[in-house]
Amino acid sequence: MLFPHPDLRVERSLVTAAFAAQPALLAAVVQPGLDLPVVPWFLWTAVFLLRGRWVWAALTGIALTFTKETGVLLYAVLAAAIIIWRPGVALGTQGARAQAARRLAILVVPGLVFAVYLLYRAHAARGGEPVVWNAGTSMIGQSLIRQLLVPRVDRYVATSLALMFVLNFAWIATLGVGVGFVVVAIAIGAERARWKHLMQAFAGETGFIALVLAGTTFALTRFATYANARYYLVVAPLLSLLLCAALLRVRASPLARRAVLGLYAMVSFASAVRTIDPLSRGLFGTFPFGNRELLRLNSITHECCARGRDQLGYNLEFTTLEALMDDALAAARAGDSTLIVLPDSTNWRAIPLLDARTSRRTIDSTEAVVPLVVETDSASLFAHARPGGVYLALPNGPARRGLAQLAPAFVIGRERRFSRGPYQLSAYRLTPRAN
Repeated sequence: MLFPHPDLRVERSLVTAAFAAQPALLAAVVQPGLDLPVVPWFLWTAVFLLRGRWVWAALTGIALTFTKETGVLLYAVLAAAIIIWRPGVALGTQGARAQAARRLAILVVPGLVFAVYLLYRAHAARGGEPVVWNAGTSMIGQSLIRQLLVPRVDRYVATSLALMFVLNFAWIATLGVGVGFVVVAIAIGAERARWKHLMQAFAGETGFIALVLAGTTFALTRFATYANARYYLVVAPLLSLLLCAALLRVRASPLARRAVLGLYAMVSFASAVRTIDPLSRGLFGTFPFGNRELLRLNSITHECCARGRDQLGYNLEFTTLEALMDDALAAARAGDSTLIVLPDSTNWRAIPLLDARTSRRTIDSTEAVVPLVVETDSASLFAHARPGGVYLALPNGPARRGLAQLAPAFVIGRERRFSRGPYQLSAYRLTPRAN
């Protein structure tokens, strides 16, 4: 829709490849959650709005709003963008007010349905159960309404912007889009007679995407939350599209366009399996994982979870940590008779069930045992709850400090290292000390 000319088929393919190669998107596919389906509902709603298929836009908008709380804001951004972009269509012209009123009535349906649902939940929710997710309010001591309505600049906003426009070579697309906007601004200032031509260009589908990106950026930086890259997945396709549009705007040659888009797609693919972006490494800092290094995405906000837990899902490298944990558990023959100890702030459903036969983690509860899993700061309380134990020195936690915390209550065995390529995980046998 944005680049229909036959001569742009290679560019279309490269834009698609850059989107499909987004490391955080691939990580969300491997470890799916509510943020993943936000992306297709968001994109399809945008498509239907551009095509003027209002009922379909409302239906996908309902799906978007009920996928996750941020979906409500994202739908509001899309609806506002279509009204601002083409007010004559959305609001109607003289003689077409009735049709415009019907279109607007259809567009507000998702918001009304969600509001009715909130009213129901407010009465049906059990005592103390939150109606909407509000975990971030304690980070800055502000209500959700205040965060939405009162602009602010703090480390949470800075982290959100970095995750959207810097992480995993996103700065390449950001820089390209910025250059495109600068070229447009210079042209406006140099030749005022070109205002009409430039406004016509903005009236194209690219102008709608630009409005959506601006609104999405505002919406996703409103609330203080954790530095999880999956929260910002919808920005990736918008950036890829606008990068191509910017290259066309600056009149780059076909070879130059394809080189830039191809480079962006290739470094995105590479970033999916290894943390190689120098700008991201310098901005967030890193920590060692064997002979590799992972990003410390919570270094700016100083939020929970040691060097990162859910935050590690910015590319696919975290899957190696999961595989090494399984290797260590299998070698230790961990089960319901083994105490499993992890570094502080790393145990969040890390080992919910173990296969009774292999001692590897499982989601099949038919032949599984529930292990006793604790963190190092409380392990001494469970020293004699099991005959023995194993300490998995996860690299994203304070592994060395954990050994010092365990020493008074356990005899710590020799280090055993498990490797998968350049990645390593250390494990230690624990024997309770006599009372």
